[in-house]
Amino acid sequence: MRRLAQLMLFVCLFLLTIPTYGQTTGGSVARPGLTNNQMSQSSLAACLPPNIRLSDIVEATSAGMANGQPVGLRQVTVEQRLGELKAICSSDNKLIDGSGKQIVFYHLTGCWGNPPAGAQEILRKQREELDKLKQQYTVIEMTCNPSGMPIS
Repeated sequence: MRRLAQLMLFVCLFLLTIPTYGQTTGGSVARPGLTNNQMSQSSLAACLPPNIRLSDIVEATSAGMANGQPVGLRQVTVEQRLGELKAICSSDNKLIDGSGKQIVFYHLTGCWGNPPAGAQEILRKQREELDKLKQQYTVIEMTCNPSGMPIS
């Protein structure tokens, strides 16, 4: 009976170290009760910048308006976009797309009802920054209007 208790303790301690090993090596480790999708979500979430969540909206578009509400609203989340890019979390906790390029996030500006002075210059600088980033990284452009509502 004592040997059985010792064996069970050893097995439990061994199983507790498996998730830690997977997190430190960047590997995915099967854990009881988690689907592959849940494992990939949790590993991708660990690599996100502090100001980004898997549920954040990357893109929101609507087909039109009816009674002041967007019709046919389509929202794309960070999680969905990372899936499209076949993203993985590397061993050094960086998001990498399916082609091996590092993924970075960029918060867009330009959702003004009444544009500020110099709006065209702000947008030109933003476009230059994005073009420069895209030479080295895969850039996920985060919408400045996650609701998809027209701004007037």
